[in-house]
Amino acid sequence: MMDDLVEKRGKRSKRWEALIAMGRLAEMNGDDTWKMAFVDCLSPVLRRRSRIISRDLRADLEDVLSDMFEATLIAWGDTERGCPPGSVRHYVVKSAYDLAYKRAKAHGGEWLSDGMDDFPSLPEASSELIMQTSAVVNFSDVRDPVVAEQIRGERFGALLRKMGYVDCMASFHQEIRDGLHPGIAQKVLKGGAVTRAWVDGAERYYYVSDFFPKFIGLRDAAKAMGIAESAAYRKIRDGNFPVPVNSSGRGYQVSVRTLMHYMEISDVVVHMDDVENGAGYAR
Repeated sequence: MMDDLVEKRGKRSKRWEALIAMGRLAEMNGDDTWKMAFVDCLSPVLRRRSRIISRDLRADLEDVLSDMFEATLIAWGDTERGCPPGSVRHYVVKSAYDLAYKRAKAHGGEWLSDGMDDFPSLPEASSELIMQTSAVVNFSDVRDPVVAEQIRGERFGALLRKMGYVDCMASFHQEIRDGLHPGIAQKVLKGGAVTRAWVDGAERYYYVSDFFPKFIGLRDAAKAMGIAESAAYRKIRDGNFPVPVNSSGRGYQVSVRTLMHYMEISDVVVHMDDVENGAGYAR
């Protein structure tokens, strides 16, 4: 039996070496067919490990696979010189595993954030959104509601400029102009805001929370609350987590608006013109 196993391994190794040799020869003629055949033959191995990485590190499965195949192609190029054919497969697979683990550890859990990469994190934004510690003008001293409204919008715009999210802001505002967001009903607007809404259209107003994703993953929520992710999971199991959570596959999601309310971050109403002006001043 042992002899049969050794013989099978030897035949398999020779098949891989033949496939690699064909890939090298084809590449010399500008043909990637055999190289891609080599990568395709590795797919079952990579997919099995990708599921493990995705499960253990809570990373998006498709991202893990993408990282693996990227590393596979890079490693193939690295082995063109100085790597024996018998070692190519091992080197390529190891490179794919290493890159996938590295990136999953760096970005694991972000797939639950529903696009959170495009937006500032709550801990960074909270102090600015509350608009107290760094305020030049004290809101209690501003009696004109229109002026206070403009200051709120301009500070939010300055925050977005500071954090490098002007492109996201511009895209969001264009969607408002295109009528893709319902906006805020005029009944919630007060004072001078009603006049501006009558002139501009109420769709130009929105809540600060409208700019953020509706839900974020538990890792981001725990970070915003200043607790460890493990503690957050423990609180959920014990029924002591302070805000409602939604189950999402193997993880949880938290409503951004609910989290802002719990953290006493004001979900203020802003006018898009004021936000754009604030970003322009900050520039």
